[in-house]
Amino acid sequence: MPLSSVSIIVINFNGKHHLEACFRSLTQQNYSGPIEIIMVDNGSKDGSVEFVRERFPQITLLLNAQNTGFAPAVNLAARAATGDYLALLNNDAYAAPNWIAELVRVADAGKAEGVACVATRVLDWQGRRIDFTMGVMNFHGFGAQQFFNIPAERLEIGEEPMLFANGGAMLIDREVFFAIGCFDEDYFAYFEDVDLGWRLWVCGYKVVLNPKAVAYHRHHATASTMFPYQTRLLFERNALVTIIKNYDDAHLATTLAPALMLLFKRASFETGEMVKREDFDLRTRDGGERFPTVEVPKAALSCLLAVADIVDTLPQVFAKRAAVQAKRRRSDAEILPMFRTPLSANFSDYYPYLVSVEQMVKQFQIPEMFADTKRQNVLIMSSDPLRPELAGTGIRAVEMARVLSQHCHVTLAAYQAADVQLPGVRTVAFEYDDLDPVERLVASNDIILVQGFLVESFPFLNTTSRYVVVDMYDPFPLSNLEFGLVRPPEFGRNQQSIDMQVLGHLLGLGDFFICASEEQRNYWLGALTFARRLSPEVYREDRTLRNLIDLAPFGLPAEPPVKTRQVIKGVVPGIGENDTLLLWGGGIWEWFDPPTLLRAMAKLRDTRPEIKLFFLGKGHPNTRDVPEMEMSRRTYALAEELGLLGTSVFFNDTWVPYAERANYLLEADIGVSTHFASTETTFAFRTRLLDYFWAGLPMIVSSGDILADLVEAHGLGYVVAPEDVDGLASTIIKLADETERRERRASAMAAVRGRFTWEQVLEPLVRYCRNPYRAADALR
Repeated sequence: MPLSSVSIIVINFNGKHHLEACFRSLTQQNYSGPIEIIMVDNGSKDGSVEFVRERFPQITLLLNAQNTGFAPAVNLAARAATGDYLALLNNDAYAAPNWIAELVRVADAGKAEGVACVATRVLDWQGRRIDFTMGVMNFHGFGAQQFFNIPAERLEIGEEPMLFANGGAMLIDREVFFAIGCFDEDYFAYFEDVDLGWRLWVCGYKVVLNPKAVAYHRHHATASTMFPYQTRLLFERNALVTIIKNYDDAHLATTLAPALMLLFKRASFETGEMVKREDFDLRTRDGGERFPTVEVPKAALSCLLAVADIVDTLPQVFAKRAAVQAKRRRSDAEILPMFRTPLSANFSDYYPYLVSVEQMVKQFQIPEMFADTKRQNVLIMSSDPLRPELAGTGIRAVEMARVLSQHCHVTLAAYQAADVQLPGVRTVAFEYDDLDPVERLVASNDIILVQGFLVESFPFLNTTSRYVVVDMYDPFPLSNLEFGLVRPPEFGRNQQSIDMQVLGHLLGLGDFFICASEEQRNYWLGALTFARRLSPEVYREDRTLRNLIDLAPFGLPAEPPVKTRQVIKGVVPGIGENDTLLLWGGGIWEWFDPPTLLRAMAKLRDTRPEIKLFFLGKGHPNTRDVPEMEMSRRTYALAEELGLLGTSVFFNDTWVPYAERANYLLEADIGVSTHFASTETTFAFRTRLLDYFWAGLPMIVSSGDILADLVEAHGLGYVVAPEDVDGLASTIIKLADETERRERRASAMAAVRGRFTWEQVLEPLVRYCRNPYRAADALR
């Protein structure tokens, strides 16, 4: 079967300085099928035509006497083209050698499923950062992109459908291009690609992104030659025309009025302080008119002229609408999910304007249009790197992303590494010394979920106009007091000063807070009271204050654990296959008390040599933020001192990958966790116990925290007093001697597991993210 033929189209206007790189890349494509290259010159005066004739004589030239704009020029070239596909590339871009081959591969493979257009992953000129990868749109027609300027190697994205392809680097079936009416030539420039993509979906076709098809672009090299008020008129007019043409009747009736009202609101914002509202109030009239005229920015008039242009051509616009609707093969219900940012401004981060958008959306019931779609874009930020080896913060971020992805578009951003793959979740790695990409990520999402000290590293979070969820599951001021007990006094004072500063920012930042337990919630309600967040306005709206702070504790998977291989018994030297194995199911932190456990093991060494203790981890995978633990060092040294190391007590020197922890939990006979009697314990939520619940592992734990109470109340194991060596030793023997330890507790474990699945515990977070709201008294 012959390979598909491709006509590559480049539109040029005074872009001679771009053309060498552009055409050199196109003439060196490694595609084996027929390729023709067409350049349409829009009346250039810089010698572009002469340069191409001399340097690239194989290129077909089509000459316009004047600048007709992008859309008419592409249509002209399409009529002259002979290829099965049309490939468009901006003149200020160049293509990777396999660009055409990759575009054609995906288009040919998807043709039977309706794929007619393939989008390119566009990087900056050096290939380091994202220029365009995912096209999105809000309800009133403003197209936008996500992930701009993100380091390219840090964003994981695969082939997926999207509303429209970037007109500066795309492939489209030529017959389909003509069948749906080509580019709308009245657009001149901007959003013609949004309109084309939307029409493709209306007419029953699909647009997909192929991230392996790569082009490189000088961002806005062409747009920078235009005046802002000129481009502004095109943006405003074309967005409005796009929704008029493409919505069905019901949705156009719903959206047109708020779209127009927001346009006029944007115009009024452009006037700033130049226009004083009181000058137009009859009640303030105090004499004759002194200033019958006022100077306003041209950008404000751009908005008004955009509407005037549409009114002047209204019959033609509605004739185009009739033509589009006559070809409709797909309902709006199928297309609306492609918008991805339906309720976003996609225009300005100016807070008063964002509030206007939110009010308009609410009053005109726009969310109801998108009730069956993922309406909100959520950015989850993790201070822990996301590698196979995950600790609590990273686990929580990953599981939140997984659950929220069923309801929202989710981006999971993590320090240094984001090496996890979750269906429907985009992952991005960030660095603390590269603020701009993170700031752009924040700006391109609707809801930001932050934890702990990120607000210090990224100060723009304290002033963001986005909805903010603050995850307070870790009462870090108390944990850090424990650090101070084993370090010099100045460390404790300095750390408390930092903690109070971070806490102040977090308490003022959040629109919604989540924590792990009622005890924690009471703790944080006290802090919120001191921070003046329990205002009369907040209390009047919700006397329970659940709309301000609710529970979303650590969870466990809904699916039961599965053992895939033997990992300890008969594998670790010194631990036999028939030994009774105690598992310390996590790291060794300052607030834990493994020395008491070791001393209990020393008492059992001679009489019960078959009882072995295995520590699952010592250090923390996030070495940047989590210091080396003095308790970890002390525990290892004590095991040596007591003669237990390698005979009764064993340490895993690496961190177990999250996906493999089930092997250790299912191989163990008893889970253990010991801690001190402290204020930290009172407000703690020992996440390793959730793993014990998940695996149905009987346990022995110290008393004093909420999960110990749960263990005792449901008979999931035994609870011992803190630092009680004898009591702990006898309890270990008692549980070790029980027959059918797991079986006897199976039903109780199942009941507890049902309460703590991630889907269950994150329900308040899901509820907020589906219908976010601003806290009336947020201090940002």
